[in-house]
Amino acid sequence: MTTRQLDVVLTRSEQALWFVLGAVVFYACGLFLIFHETVHSMVDIWSRSQTFAHGFLVLPISIWLLWRERETYYDLPARPQPYALLPLLIFGVIWLLATMVDIVVLEQLAFVAILTSGIWAIVGNVIAARAAFPLLFLFLAVPMGSELIPPLMSLTAATTEIMVRASGVPLYREGMYLYLPTGTWSVIAECSGVRYLIASFTLGLIYAYLTYNSFWRRLLFVLASIAVPIVANSLRAYGVVMMGHLSDMRLGVGVDHLVYGWGFFGLVMVILFWVGGFWQEEVVTTRTSSGLAQESTGASSVSLLAAALIAVALAAVWPVIALTSDRATTMATAEAISAPPPVEGWRATATPEGFWHPVVEGADRKLDQMYDGRVPVALFLRQFLTQKQGLELVTSAEPWRPEPRQMWRVIGQRRVHTGVDSLGWVEEVQVRSASRIYLIWSWYHIDGRNSENPYAAKLLEARQQLFDGRRTGARIFVATQINDDLDASRVRLTSFTSLHLASIVDSLNHGLQAQ
Repeated sequence: MTTRQLDVVLTRSEQALWFVLGAVVFYACGLFLIFHETVHSMVDIWSRSQTFAHGFLVLPISIWLLWRERETYYDLPARPQPYALLPLLIFGVIWLLATMVDIVVLEQLAFVAILTSGIWAIVGNVIAARAAFPLLFLFLAVPMGSELIPPLMSLTAATTEIMVRASGVPLYREGMYLYLPTGTWSVIAECSGVRYLIASFTLGLIYAYLTYNSFWRRLLFVLASIAVPIVANSLRAYGVVMMGHLSDMRLGVGVDHLVYGWGFFGLVMVILFWVGGFWQEEVVTTRTSSGLAQESTGASSVSLLAAALIAVALAAVWPVIALTSDRATTMATAEAISAPPPVEGWRATATPEGFWHPVVEGADRKLDQMYDGRVPVALFLRQFLTQKQGLELVTSAEPWRPEPRQMWRVIGQRRVHTGVDSLGWVEEVQVRSASRIYLIWSWYHIDGRNSENPYAAKLLEARQQLFDGRRTGARIFVATQINDDLDASRVRLTSFTSLHLASIVDSLNHGLQAQ
């Protein structure tokens, strides 16, 4: 083959790649328009939260990764893959269900999955396999990881407690609060290290992809990029606490707290990448020159455009169904909730001043009622007849700390079994004020079913929306002051709940009217 012939082949291959790129860009632009509300929700979170601000960089990085290896795609055939439309449809259903019950993170994940599945359907198996990492990297644009904050906070508090005590400093721990002779420390969400973890994981993925060829080396480095920031955050928290203790609370308690933290994290990342460089491999991204023009081009430009149009049309089905579902949703109205009548041995009383109460925004019907059975138990009902984004029954916002928030501290949180057959498990929380400790049980009541699990509650809402065309439900709280031991307080809540659960449900159902 002469140089002139080779130039012709390369030119045709380049033209074919531009046809492929045009079809993909057409599909992506169509998808961004169709799912503009989902895209806006992602951008809004990137703008508001420093934890997820890296989302602005994900798409540019993905495009750059594809562009730097563009020559490797010249001789790969683009053949639309109809079978890839099946996952596109499946992820469309998931997006629809997530939209119906306002599971934002699942909605956003489904959108990215629809995007990548459609690209796969357009370009075919060969190119999609070669571009797998840049395409899968797009999932990091989804603002997710906030669910890791509570367990990471607990881990940080526990490891800091162990290391401080090992240093010979007396310490008393109560939940997320650490009491030292020189002062009190609180492990808050910013101390969880989730920002370090997300940043390290993202950088680790890119570094492993660009530095290694071996799957196992890439996997080991990514695992290290997960483990190292978790360990480093515990060391950071320990260092800050000891710095404050040894300086009599003059250092590490203000802005310098954050400066030391990010400085330490930066040092750890430099060391991680430096060590990882010892196993660097030469990443081969050379272009072959053996393909013929017809073989390299694969499908015609008309076929590529047709595949893009079909993918856009199938993706557009779900927002249309969601819009129709919103218009068909049954609205409900109701009278004010009547307090459940007390059973024998209990009497209704006024809620005392300063008693704990939940913070639940957007509830359509509310009830606060105290019952006295030697020791008072409070009942709080928060019922939702209509829901919209930000004002939902099931949300990540915690209801445990009413204003003024400085008065209340969550010192314990777990799942417990009530022993009540018709109820089962509840979420149990202990909160402390300046002079009192309260024991609280909470659960959701949706479509006649009880659940303490927010994910199960979302599934119940999805089922209700699909089959009944409505989303109604309530969150129930029962609370008592811990005057004696914890077990006695649990027995008291068990007794109250078992005796009043049926009448509580009746009160929630009474007076409901569909419109």
